[in-house]
Amino acid sequence: MDDKGLIQVALGVQSPWFVKDINLNTSEKKMDIYLDFFKGSRFPCPVCNELSEIHDTKERIWRHLDFFHYESYLHARVPRTKCKEHGVKLVNLPWSRRNTGFTLFFEALIVAMSDVMPVSAVADMVSLNEESVWRILAHYVNKALESVNLSDVDTIGIDEISVKKGHQYITLFYDFNETRVIHIEHGKGKDALKRFKKVMEDKIEPNQIKYISMDMSPAFESGAKEYFPDAKIVYDKFHVIKMANDTIDKVRRKEYEMNKELGKARFIWLKNPENLSEREMQKLHSIKNLDSKTAKAYQFRIALQRLWSIKHPYIIRKYFSKWYYCENSHLKLTHFSH
Repeated sequence: MDDKGLIQVALGVQSPWFVKDINLNTSEKKMDIYLDFFKGSRFPCPVCNELSEIHDTKERIWRHLDFFHYESYLHARVPRTKCKEHGVKLVNLPWSRRNTGFTLFFEALIVAMSDVMPVSAVADMVSLNEESVWRILAHYVNKALESVNLSDVDTIGIDEISVKKGHQYITLFYDFNETRVIHIEHGKGKDALKRFKKVMEDKIEPNQIKYISMDMSPAFESGAKEYFPDAKIVYDKFHVIKMANDTIDKVRRKEYEMNKELGKARFIWLKNPENLSEREMQKLHSIKNLDSKTAKAYQFRIALQRLWSIKHPYIIRKYFSKWYYCENSHLKLTHFSH
């Protein structure tokens, strides 16, 4: 069996398709595989599956799994059939789904890797931009949910992720009770919620959503109020604590002008006391003893964080009120409210 035959077996390509040519570029570590079909072949109409004559062809390229650490690409002229009943249609391909530049094997690799790795790491490993990885995942997540019953979902979470260095965004929608992603939407803000509602209209009634967890984005709030008017908005813990940490750093930066001891202690204030090393703990206590505003802001953040350990609703409200109106709270509110 020659090299073309080996690659054809590896690809799982069957008649009428065959490997016509292979171009191996050692300097670029790239392999281009050219597929073709036998002369006189007929293909099923993608609508009715009736074997039909070829009307014309269109050149296409797909990213495939690497061969021997070489990036591999499939090239083929894809037929359009002329069906007597349905007219001219682009045929379905055995190695790729419609309107994508990747083979099914490559997409399967992306899905498998994303199950155990961050999307950014997957993108780096396969030399692909993050947006393309998210598009692949969005297709398979949304496809898998077609048969999932979401009638019991009453609490959803929303989180946006920036890709392409902040030029593009992906919005993830979670089912909080089952800890699962239920939709991936391109874009962010109010429009993302609008599209989510439309996509889910057969699975989720707007009035069944009781709570929506999100960051403090005004666009998300506006979308939630318009498209899920019966839901209560809940700010998620991660973004609340992040804002508290940002406030601590603002206080530290301002206080640093008069207290240079704060210069090398930036990351200490981001940790919880139990996660501090002995050296960091000594440093923190030495600064606390200086009666610094930064140390007070840090204590406010620790006190706020305890809120999530309380279970009883009445005690939660009482604790939060006490935290909010505690002595010297003007230090916290001046910065935190922004």
